[in-house]
This record gives sequence, C-alpha cells and structure tokens, in this order.
Amino acid sequence: MKLALLIAQLVLYSLLLGILVVMFLRERRAKKLQNALLNELQPGFAPQQRWFRVNLARLPFFSRRMRLFGFEAKGLLIDQGEVLRVVAVRPDGERLERVVPKAPASVRWRGNTGLRSANLHWLELGAGPDAIMVAADTGMNASASREATADLLRALLPRQPLEASALDDFAFEKHPTALAVVVAALALLVGALTDIAITEHQLLRPRSLHLVGMLTAPLGLLLYPVLVRRKVPARESLALSVLGVVALGIALPGIAMRADQWLSRGPAPTPYRLVSGAQLQPVEPGPPAVTLNQVREYWSQFEPGSIHDLDIVHGPLGVWQLDRSRLNVATRDWYRRRDAAAASAPGS
Repeated sequence: MKLALLIAQLVLYSLLLGILVVMFLRERRAKKLQNALLNELQPGFAPQQRWFRVNLARLPFFSRRMRLFGFEAKGLLIDQGEVLRVVAVRPDGERLERVVPKAPASVRWRGNTGLRSANLHWLELGAGPDAIMVAADTGMNASASREATADLLRALLPRQPLEASALDDFAFEKHPTALAVVVAALALLVGALTDIAITEHQLLRPRSLHLVGMLTAPLGLLLYPVLVRRKVPARESLALSVLGVVALGIALPGIAMRADQWLSRGPAPTPYRLVSGAQLQPVEPGPPAVTLNQVREYWSQFEPGSIHDLDIVHGPLGVWQLDRSRLNVATRDWYRRRDAAAASAPGS
C-alpha cells in the first residue's frame, strides 16, 4: 500500500512538472514570436505611434472548457489614431489580425470573468463573433494583470470611466459573503486548534475520521458557484472555496468526536490487557487497540498481561474514543511521586 501511494505521488509530481515545463516552453516561444513581430512592424511605425504588448484570445478559444493555456497568442496592440490594430502570431505560426474603432463601444472592460479567464484581466475589442479579448502582457506574472490592463485602457481611452473592479483589487472585508466565509473558516480553525489543546479524549481509529474530513472536498464545488453568483471574482472565489474546504476538513474530525461523545452514554470502563510497552489490547473483541506512548514510563511499572480498565466512549456515530481524564489523574500523580522520590534520594 505504501509503495502504491509513493508511486502515485511520483506520477502526480512528474505530471505537474511536465505541465510546468510545457507552459514555460510555450511562453518562451510565444515571446519569441512576439519579438519577431515587433521587429517586422516597428520600421513602419510613425515616430510618435504607440504600441503595447498584449495577450490575445478569440472568443471560441476563450470559451473553451478544456484548455491548458490562458491565452491563444502574444501580439501587439497598435494605436493608429481613429482605430486600434491588433496583430498576433499563434505558436503554430497562424497570424491573427483585427482592426476596431477606438471608441468606448468597441473597447470594453471585461476583467477577470471566471476561471477560464486564466487569472488575467481582459478587454473586449470589437463586437459580435469577430470580437477578441486582449490583456496586457505581464509575462508569467498574472497578479499584475488587473493594474496593467486597466492602465492600457486608460492610455487608449483616457476619458472613459473605469469600472470599480478595474480600479482596485478585490477587498474581502468589504464583501459580506466573502467576509462571512473568511470568518467562518477562521472560527473553524481556531475551534479545532482549541479543541486539540484542551480535549482529554483520544481518537482511537483516526483514519475513519480523516477520510470523513477528505469528503469535504465536494463542498468547494458547491461553494464556488455561490460566491461567483454573489459577485466575488473567480480567483478569490476559488481561494475562498479552498479555504473553506481546508478549514472544514481540519475541524470535522473534532466536531464528529464531540457530537458522538455528547450523544453517547458516557465513558464505559473497558478491560484492556497490557501487551508490551504502552500497547494495550481489549480483553473482549470490539473496541480498538490503544497506544499510550506519551506515558510509556507509567506503563513500564506493570507486567505484560496485566488487566487495566480504560474509559472508552462509543456513541451512535460509531467513533471510538478514549476518555483520558481519569487516566491523566493517575499518570500525573505517578509522575509527581516519581519526581519527588528522585529529588529526595541521597546525592540528588
């Protein structure tokens, strides 16, 4: 089993590394084609003519569900006075070119419209099926896309007012739904850490609840569209969905333990046989084995095979727990007496 998991991890890491290498090579080739295009066109530019490096995607490419890359080609946006000319070269060598009027009706802010926007902020140029999407070329640094693309729109149409999403990055604290998700996630994490710090109950079969925690992953599929419908940008919606899933996944085992504990009839003294060290096996089949390595010295005073009652909690949810409150009193008292005897021994 461990070997299979290791092989699966190696395959996954190799796949991710391969994707990163392919993306890097494609980015480098697209940049070379863009530079070659600039070298070709620049001699024909007027002395004061403005041009901008852009990423480009036609609407059919932009609407694809399955794609690895965030843009179709890198190219140039050239300000020709009354019109804007966009020229780009795809990695396969196909040349793309559009000319649109330089007017507010033809140059529209679209922003980060969803996961398919590739974490970039876009402008839509033109109208109808020939419209194209362009974003300021910020290399592989997508985080600078909003500001750079907004500056591009300012440069082209300085009198056109910008939408709020173009003026500033999304503020979680100013959006009620986003803020509620953040607060709920932090509350779950703080609650889980507090529970771990103060609880005297030990989970005896942790794998079962860890699997339950992993089942929270589908919550992200439910939370993401809710956030998008509440006007939270796609990138932030994805981050909040992951945060919610992680927080609930960490907190859920503790929640299940507390719920099962409250629904149970309380701890039941259950006879266990000391096997070796701090390993104990139930005398009667049913409860799981118990390992108490934290107090191994305490158990070393007993002979293997000796019988001890442990307080086991097993409620209607099927969670097995050891209530250590009574055991902790006994172990603390034993360690206190041991330390006192060592301190009063001659020569100490």
